[in-house]
Amino acid sequence: MAVIFGVTAYHGHHHLRELRDLTTIADGMLDQIEQLEAAMQRFLETRSHSQRYKIYLLTDSLNIQIYLTGQRFASAAPPEIVDELRRHVWQLQGLILELDARYLPTLTAPEISQIQALAQRLQIEISQIQPRLHRLHYLGHLQTTLFSDQLWQTEFLLIIAAALLSLALMVPVLWRIATALHVLRIGTLAQGTKHHFSPLRLAGNDEFNQLANEFNQMAQRLAHAEHERSIHLSELENAVQDLENFSYSVSHDLRAPLRAIDGFVAILMEEYAPVLDTEGLRLFAVVSNNAKKMEQLINDILALSRAGRLELELKPIDMNALVREVWEQLMERHPERVVEFDCAELPPIHGDARALRQVWQNLLDNALKFTAGRESAHIQVSAAPRGDMLRYCVSDNGVGFDPAYQNKLFGLFLRLHGMEEFEGTGVGLAIVKRFVQKHQGTVEGTGAVGAGATFCFHLPITTSSLPFMQPFVESNA
Repeated sequence: MAVIFGVTAYHGHHHLRELRDLTTIADGMLDQIEQLEAAMQRFLETRSHSQRYKIYLLTDSLNIQIYLTGQRFASAAPPEIVDELRRHVWQLQGLILELDARYLPTLTAPEISQIQALAQRLQIEISQIQPRLHRLHYLGHLQTTLFSDQLWQTEFLLIIAAALLSLALMVPVLWRIATALHVLRIGTLAQGTKHHFSPLRLAGNDEFNQLANEFNQMAQRLAHAEHERSIHLSELENAVQDLENFSYSVSHDLRAPLRAIDGFVAILMEEYAPVLDTEGLRLFAVVSNNAKKMEQLINDILALSRAGRLELELKPIDMNALVREVWEQLMERHPERVVEFDCAELPPIHGDARALRQVWQNLLDNALKFTAGRESAHIQVSAAPRGDMLRYCVSDNGVGFDPAYQNKLFGLFLRLHGMEEFEGTGVGLAIVKRFVQKHQGTVEGTGAVGAGATFCFHLPITTSSLPFMQPFVESNA
């Protein structure tokens, strides 16, 4: 089809150029006839040699162009018009030669009359040539217009035919592509909803079939990897469960012997204090204190284990009431402390009350512990929205910590202060982090040595908590 279109276009445009050339030549000859008429008039008036030479050039040029028209444009120029033009130009040349022979520098009256007769005959021949040239020009222009329209229609039909043929040839290919893509799409969607591998099947032996085979191989590898991952995940869950059960059981079982040791040491100190010297009493006191520390460590490990196994019960929580309750319980354990406690208006949240109670208790207890050496202890609780999260913070003016160890704050059993400085097991902040993460939140801590510390946790604002937050948003607007 492309070859047919190319050949048709080439020959069509070649013929169209010939028709346009014919029209151009006809225009040129009309112009030359007008020049010849003007040159004849000036020659008769002035007898100029230059005009005489110009007349011969113009007639020769007309004769040549008429000959070329008959030879080159035989299919476009009517032969009768070309023959008549050739005959009239020859007669015109004969009259010019006769006029040139009769034209003398000094003329008598009879000779002038003969020249005037020749001039009239020349004018008649020119008037015979002009309408035929106009006819030739009109025919050339008409044929150019008609052939141009015909050529355009032919090319348009060839283009339509080529498009239809291409579409007809492409239909099987497009159908194959659409079918293959549909099968691949259905198969891909099915892989995510089935627990077993279902291979794709495509007829034929082309690139789509090869793609389906490669997809089947990839799906097999993914299925195998998913199976291995499920096995490893199950083993990991079992190991974690066993570890939690082991830590819970061991910690729970260790409390009874430790309490027995502490109880027997207390009995011995009470019954045999009179017979013990100062060193003996000190050693018994060391045993009792270490037993109490071990019991506290066991209690913290049990709390951490419960934090990992706790199933959250999400409900609206009044953070103001929860913080006040926790603070009052802590102050009952430290009645001797004088602390300036500043709690701002806290927005409610949707969460688990047991977990968040433990979070506030650990953070506020840490603030009380690390401000113990301050003459004027100050603890501040605040909250503010941060995008789609709520940020709750506890700040104090205590001993603070070295920012270089900030990444160790929430690690299990990691302490930034020695046991001789402050009591603790290094589990409290780890429990805070675990409970906050179970709420899909994050924790952070900042501080400096001697300049206090600030611990914050972020909880997501859920759709359920939005109605309860409206008063807080309006009060802070």
